[in-house]
Amino acid sequence: MSDEIPFEIQMEVMKLLPIKSLIQFRCVSKPWKSVIESSDFIADYTVSSRDQPHHLLISYQNNENDVYVSIADNDSFPLNKYSPNVPPPVNRLRNSFIVGTSRGLVCLFGYYQGPRKWFKRNMFVLWNPSIRKSVAIAVPDGVIVSSTFGFGGCPATGDPKIVTISKFVTWQVEVFNLSSGVWRISPCNPPDKLVEFNPSTQSHIDRFIYWLGVTGRDTGIIISFDLLSEEFGEIHLPITLAVLDLGNLYLFKRSDSLVVLNETIVDEEYDVWMTENGISKSFNKIFTVNMPNGLYTSSLPLGFSRNGEIMMVVDDTDDSDTLVAYDPLSEHINDIGINGRNSSLNVSSFTESLILLDKKDTLFNEEMSI
Repeated sequence: MSDEIPFEIQMEVMKLLPIKSLIQFRCVSKPWKSVIESSDFIADYTVSSRDQPHHLLISYQNNENDVYVSIADNDSFPLNKYSPNVPPPVNRLRNSFIVGTSRGLVCLFGYYQGPRKWFKRNMFVLWNPSIRKSVAIAVPDGVIVSSTFGFGGCPATGDPKIVTISKFVTWQVEVFNLSSGVWRISPCNPPDKLVEFNPSTQSHIDRFIYWLGVTGRDTGIIISFDLLSEEFGEIHLPITLAVLDLGNLYLFKRSDSLVVLNETIVDEEYDVWMTENGISKSFNKIFTVNMPNGLYTSSLPLGFSRNGEIMMVVDDTDDSDTLVAYDPLSEHINDIGINGRNSSLNVSSFTESLILLDKKDTLFNEEMSI
């Protein structure tokens, strides 16, 4: 029956199908396999598909091993859990952490151990948990763990980019495009007023990556990076937030809007501020998180689920943390049933995509492999 339908129409129909079906349809015929795995189809599918399933990727350490759990981020949350297949380039990483997620990809940073213990190579790995594919990317010389990292996909092209920002005498910004497979130095630098980044605060929304930073006047500020123009910008925080220590501020995405949580130690609570109408330059405080007695001092926000619950880690024992979800409407705390070693729990949001389907589990710049 498929022979009666023009091939071009078949391909347009395929762009509307879920990823699981497309992976299976590659076995139907060589033409279908060739088209589905083509870079053009993957790019069109990535740009045109807006309603793919959402997931929360939970990472933590257990007995020195990295563990990953995916939770369907829908009305069934948090019941639908599974352990994604972890490919060798991800398993090989040591001392790794998640930089960010975008377009179905998870960007991790860590190092590969060489045959001699003293030899290590800093690496990024892009991993698509939905299709069990990943690629490892050697980090440019001079980029170290204390550098600031960013990750996001261009909405117009779907092409993922990794950004590294290092401070020597001056700032140096390097960008990696998955489509080209090479690093290049960007001519754009952060604003002159910026003294330092808080590298653990990266948030990606639409065409921008955001970080918290500090100016020369010890004032907090949000720095943006445009993935299309590769230019830096700035968003001013409300004065009540700008004068706070960066260690008391957390930057997240909630409902496609930028959110800042500030920790008020005296009142033992978290205030939640969100930009108006998506990404604008105006923040409003939308609610306050009132933690039950005894939980505030041992809690830490990690991000938001799609229904607006705050994912938080609570210190359970001397060596273990528990993941919970806080409902701001009912103020109810739901135990997710995941425990990890102290300070190892991380929550990242991703959508299903086909990116990397046309790639091999390999190392960019093979001559740099160890």
